[in-house]
Amino acid sequence: MNNKTEDLFEGMLIEEDNFFIQVEAESDQQIIRLIGNHFFKKGFVKESYTQAVLDREEIYPTGLEAPGGGIAIPHTDAHHVHTSTIGVATLKSPVEFRVMAEPDKVVSVSVVMMLAVSDPQKVIPVLTKVISIVEDEDAVKELIASTSKEHAKELVVNHIRSHYNVE
Repeated sequence: MNNKTEDLFEGMLIEEDNFFIQVEAESDQQIIRLIGNHFFKKGFVKESYTQAVLDREEIYPTGLEAPGGGIAIPHTDAHHVHTSTIGVATLKSPVEFRVMAEPDKVVSVSVVMMLAVSDPQKVIPVLTKVISIVEDEDAVKELIASTSKEHAKELVVNHIRSHYNVE
């Protein structure tokens, strides 16, 4: 991984291994656990990370009704993270997440973009970049239709490069 790719997401590792394509999950908790446990096994996060994400999701839900399909952006506080990274999962069948702005509503989510950010100062810049993908209907539809980790990663990286004019 070169530094230029890491610079796209404020120093976060964007690894193909952190992309999960057409995952079968029965709940928001199951997909959060899948990605969180993967992060823990890779040494990116502390053992407390996954439960902290689940706890935060109860108080501050992260489901978004995006133009191309529902997306969730689960994350938690920086003190649970060793190395900043992003995990992206496309789901074979959507699962319900509670809506960020309206916790009493649910949205059917087809893409989960889970964040592990070790520097609290970088949470907002990272979220801003992720939201730029969420707001792009074509990008969301293409991500949902991805059939390989490589394609999904390339889509995310190329979107940020073009949206933020990063070489």
